[in-house]
Amino acid sequence: MPILDTYTIYFLIFMGNLIMCLMLIIFAKTTGFEVLMRYYTYAKLLQTSGAGVLLFRGIVPVDFSVIVGNGLVFLGIALEVCCIVHIDRVPLKSVVKRWLQVAAGLAVGFALLYLAGANIGIRAFISAMSIAVYSLVAAAGLFFRSNSTNLRRVVALFFLILAACQVVRALYAFSLGPNHAPFSLSLSQMFAFISIYLHMLISTMSFLLMSREVIDIRLQEAATKDFLTGIYNRAQFMQMSEKLLSLMIRQQRPVTVFMIDCDNFKAINDTYGHAVGDSVLVNFSQDTQAILRKEDLFGRYGGEEFIIFAPNTTDSDALIMGQKIQSAILLSAAGDLTIPKYTISIGTATMIPETLADMEKLIKRADQALLQAKRNGRNQIVQF
Repeated sequence: MPILDTYTIYFLIFMGNLIMCLMLIIFAKTTGFEVLMRYYTYAKLLQTSGAGVLLFRGIVPVDFSVIVGNGLVFLGIALEVCCIVHIDRVPLKSVVKRWLQVAAGLAVGFALLYLAGANIGIRAFISAMSIAVYSLVAAAGLFFRSNSTNLRRVVALFFLILAACQVVRALYAFSLGPNHAPFSLSLSQMFAFISIYLHMLISTMSFLLMSREVIDIRLQEAATKDFLTGIYNRAQFMQMSEKLLSLMIRQQRPVTVFMIDCDNFKAINDTYGHAVGDSVLVNFSQDTQAILRKEDLFGRYGGEEFIIFAPNTTDSDALIMGQKIQSAILLSAAGDLTIPKYTISIGTATMIPETLADMEKLIKRADQALLQAKRNGRNQIVQF
């Protein structure tokens, strides 16, 4: 004997979507009404409207209820999944447009199928399979991202389970064919509608939790990363290099510090403007980061001056690394017409921990080498 009739559950789905819309608006007001949150709110409004039209079938014409209600739900779920997949970045308008175009095509296809006289079992099969595919897309988009977090992997698992539930629901509806009754009083239908309710609940709560996580990550990056270049700021670099230096001391491994300066940077700013100057710094940061190893630390020391902490690096290794950086800068500047050609001066200081175990002294020596490189005419490497 079923505990709840399916009409009651569907009413809860409608009310749940309505409440979730209110939660999203409140959340957006407290965190800043960003584009992605706006898109997601629109997605829930579409689903709420579609659920309402389907719920009040009989009060509104049946044809209108089936065609418009399902169409709104398809559009809403597509936009919702788009927001979930792009949780850490705002999707381009063209991307959102493509998602909606696919959903609109599905809605039109569903409407034509209904007008052609397809039985209710086939329509329920298509509806459930569409939600299953959307759930699988959301799961894949969260799990296989390079920056996937533990929270996103857990959410991906939930979406995978929800997809499986919808596949079961679709197969059951297809097996019944014209005998399928969406609001019939049966355990199978009760579980089918509960899966839809859980989809509504889990997707919205997951989006809110992941949005909160993204905000926390951005705050952490703001405190540790340089705003312009995206590499470590001076404070974070010093903190991390001190810890790594302690490890190198215990292992008695060589360490090299690079101090790097963009030559005649003031002249670049004065001639081309600060926007171009910023582009030069970003270009340098990206090209240098592409050369460095995973264990190397790279930070902006101040202005146009940068610093690298390279563990397990001898003076000969440092010279090779410096030459690679200079070559990369030369090739990049020659191939990028948006920035002027520029050069860099590099000063390095290498130490074995048993002879020198002081980070400040190591930086001072590298800085002295950098000053010597400038005095010698710039665009060169000087080792302390």
